[in-house]
Amino acid sequence: MAIPRAIVAVAVMAAVAGLANATNFDVSWNLSTNYTQWVSGKTFRAGDTLTFNYTSSHDVVEVSSSAYATCNATGPVSKSATGNTLVVLGAPGKRYFICGVAGHCTTGMKIEIDVVTASSPSPSVSPAAPTPPAASPPAPSTAPPGRTRTTAKVAFGVALMVFAL
Repeated sequence: MAIPRAIVAVAVMAAVAGLANATNFDVSWNLSTNYTQWVSGKTFRAGDTLTFNYTSSHDVVEVSSSAYATCNATGPVSKSATGNTLVVLGAPGKRYFICGVAGHCTTGMKIEIDVVTASSPSPSVSPAAPTPPAASPPAPSTAPPGRTRTTAKVAFGVALMVFAL
C-alpha cells in the first residue's frame, strides 16, 4: 500500500510543481483603468491565471478577435457576472475579454491577453543579453501590484495530504 501512495504523492507533487511557477494577475475590472497600459510590460504564460474583480454593474465576456474589435458581446466564448471571475490561461495564443454592459467596451473596458508558452522568455529580455547570476525568488509580498506568485509550499502541503491518506 505504501508504494501506490508514494507514486500518487510524486505525481501530485509533479503536477503542483508545474503550477508553482504560475502567476495570478489581479484585474480591477472597471471603467477607469487603461487596460492597454495595464497589459504593457506583463508576460502572460500558459498556466497563469487572471482574476477579474468587479462590481455587479459589470461582467466579463470572453469573445473572438472580431467581436473584440467591434465590442460585440453576442455569441461569447464564455460569460461571467459573479464579481470575482478566475480565468486560467491554459494555452498559448490571444485571448479577448470585454465588459458586455452597453457602452462599457466602447469606452475602453476591454483587454487583449497574448499568452506565450510557459517556457518562453520574457519579451523584454533580449536572447543575446548575458544571463545575470541566479537570484533567490522574490517573497510573495514583493510581487508587483496586480500580480501574485504561487509558491512551492502548495506542493508540500498537497504531498502531506496525500501521505496522510
